[in-house]
Amino acid sequence: MTKQQHNTKASDRKFTTIPHRSSRSTRSILAQAVSVAVLAGLGTESLQAQQLEEVIVTATKRAESVMDVPISITAMSGEDIRAVNLTDVKDLIAFTPGISGNSKDSFLDFVSVRGIRTIDFGNGGDPSVSLYKNGLYQGRNGSAVSTLYDIDRAEVLRGPQGFLFGRNSVSGAMNIITTKPNVSEMEGYAQLDVGERDLIAFEGGINLPISDNAAVRIAGYHSQEDGYVENDFGGPDLIDYENQGLRITGRWETDNLTADLMIEYEDRDQFGTVYRATGEGDAFLVDQTRINGGEVISLSRDGRTVNNDNSLQPTDEAEIFSVSLMIDYDMGWATLTSLTGYKDHDYLYVEDYDALPTVTFNYGQDQSGDYFEQELRLSSNDDGPLGWYAGASYYQEDIETVFLGQQEEDVYCLGYWFNTCQDMFDYYNYLDDYNGNTYYCDYYLDYYFSSCDWSGSADGLINDRNRIKGKYEGYSAYVDLRYEFTDAFDMNFGVRYSYDEKEFSQEVLQDSGNSLLAYKAQTGFSTPEGALSDKQDWNDTTWRIVANYRPNEDTLIFASVATGYKSGGFGSFNIEGPGADGCPFGLCVGLPGSEAPGDFGPETVISYELGYKATLFNGRSQLATTAFYYEYEDLQAIFSEGPKQIVDNVGELDGYGLELELSTAITDNLTLRVGASWLETEATGIQAFCGAGEVLDPVKGADHCEGNSIPWAPKYTAFAVLNGVYPVGDSGGEMFGTLSWSWEDDIRGDWPDESLIYQRIATLNQTDIVLGYRQSGWSAAGYVENVFDDVWYDGNYADDPTPGTIYAQHAFGPARPRTVGVRLGYDF
Repeated sequence: MTKQQHNTKASDRKFTTIPHRSSRSTRSILAQAVSVAVLAGLGTESLQAQQLEEVIVTATKRAESVMDVPISITAMSGEDIRAVNLTDVKDLIAFTPGISGNSKDSFLDFVSVRGIRTIDFGNGGDPSVSLYKNGLYQGRNGSAVSTLYDIDRAEVLRGPQGFLFGRNSVSGAMNIITTKPNVSEMEGYAQLDVGERDLIAFEGGINLPISDNAAVRIAGYHSQEDGYVENDFGGPDLIDYENQGLRITGRWETDNLTADLMIEYEDRDQFGTVYRATGEGDAFLVDQTRINGGEVISLSRDGRTVNNDNSLQPTDEAEIFSVSLMIDYDMGWATLTSLTGYKDHDYLYVEDYDALPTVTFNYGQDQSGDYFEQELRLSSNDDGPLGWYAGASYYQEDIETVFLGQQEEDVYCLGYWFNTCQDMFDYYNYLDDYNGNTYYCDYYLDYYFSSCDWSGSADGLINDRNRIKGKYEGYSAYVDLRYEFTDAFDMNFGVRYSYDEKEFSQEVLQDSGNSLLAYKAQTGFSTPEGALSDKQDWNDTTWRIVANYRPNEDTLIFASVATGYKSGGFGSFNIEGPGADGCPFGLCVGLPGSEAPGDFGPETVISYELGYKATLFNGRSQLATTAFYYEYEDLQAIFSEGPKQIVDNVGELDGYGLELELSTAITDNLTLRVGASWLETEATGIQAFCGAGEVLDPVKGADHCEGNSIPWAPKYTAFAVLNGVYPVGDSGGEMFGTLSWSWEDDIRGDWPDESLIYQRIATLNQTDIVLGYRQSGWSAAGYVENVFDDVWYDGNYADDPTPGTIYAQHAFGPARPRTVGVRLGYDF
């Protein structure tokens, strides 16, 4: 059993203890309408609406209005981000159509763009959704997620991105652009947030000109909050955090040169993912009752109350240090850009995965790594019909991780052998004594446990640990051409070559307590003669063609075809070779030269888009919508073969849908931004995911899941943000307010359809409101987040019907409750 279960499994036939939308949600919608009407009152004085501000992005390596970019992109300014109080990069999901899967940990494996996500939490592959900061790749679980403070803007791109960054992205990308120094004036800001559960959050930044050519910007933040999930097992409330960071950016600029050197440090100390058992399913009612001494485990029906032993203290801690240098040199005919980045991180993660007061499974991940990237790019400055940019990039990554799967010895014996370990050994020895032979000793106990006499480990635990080491490097080259055939019609042609090489080793470490049950909690194999290693490389050429039609200066219609690629890699929990085949779980042996880490090949996609962008009503409204269709092949995914966890290429996936965003200035004092998405998918060749079908559908078996949709991706998502301002008096002060709402449709968490397993879970449905006053740079506001105190979850795990499964149905990541606070700010 590994942590992957909560990523590939879902709920069961029932989910009676997981709140579902009901009449309360109807009341919420009505209350939201009333709130909209109240906030709208701030803007009733003006009868004529303002024009919307133009949002400039650099997603195509040129400074352009977001409405002129032929890409499915959502852009949010730093002011927008602060207005809706987004705290880390994954929070952007709530206000971006087509993206889902925010979670409260530092993992990326649940984030999906148009349904595509990283179906593996190990470190032998790469994320499907890539995160960037100032165009530089931010890495993987534990190092990529960072706090949003002193941000200029965020750009979220959907679909394969092979021509915009040094590292390509197969499904989508998030690029955070920090605020840069300016040499013209000293300025800055400070913001203090105080709220319930001893919430204290501070962020600020100051710009310090040094000369006509140089300036420094210093920004930092600190935030902390007590937990909000009550634990009936005892102890403080869960899901607390204390995070802090510091960023120093220096700029040197001349008439044709701009250089930004950025040094950043972040310390994140959070609680590991919290799992909550539902109390449903045979694994809970039968197996866990037996493990618990015959008594059914007591569970609260409150959605934010758990009963977890947390015997291995859950944590999500990261220290991240990075240095980057960004240089732009204007040569007149072209601009030369250099991006250099180095990042070092240490990450420790622990969770009580089983969601119960038994040590059925604790998961841990102790990780360190560093990453270097260099990109050189040349972009044309010619105003003629031909525009272009070309670049080359190189990266190198070193990653080392020790994974832990921990289980109490008697939980293992009671779960799979129906007795305590001592009772099980006594029983088989009794049979030998009764029969006058050593049959059970030889063929059961000694064979499977290497002993005929039980001796528990010092701590009574199975500590199943394995260490992986990876040394990855690669390079790429790309070129993108844009040609204007007429004033109204132009096309883009892009091609990219990528080469990736990975050297990977896998070693299972000695059980720290010398348990007789070693290697039976997570890995299933040992490496007595040292690490198993392998080295492989992959390459691919991807391309993109875009046709752009502008019937007038306010309208863009574009159609594109793009291919995407993600390199192959290695599984963090499986090996391949003769010693891995046909052996019982826990007895497989890997030897250097005979066995090797399990590997998988690249995944690829071809994506088609038809987009429409228009500025309407004399600049008062902006509309952007995209229809898309894609075909994924050889999806990289982790799945189970019995107790073994395998990462390999599985099946094909077709998807299509629609995304929409509308921004409008209703009056001079009132603006509205709304977005929505619709997604349909169909998967084939996914028998490896359909273990439940094999058990519950005797006719179709593993073919039961063929043609079903992606379970974790909501069919619909929507959001709305209403901003209002109202001038007060003659002193320049104004009242302001923000009402925001974000919602995702219920999801399935497993591949079988609902006729076989009822498996839906309520996800995001949050309403926030802010009301305040500002004058002369000062501001004060009160806010309420999750106004209606709705309960939802980041995801869930089904009651697996496979015989011998002892892991209870559960959900993870309960929503933060209603939170009331005050926010003070000063801009100077």
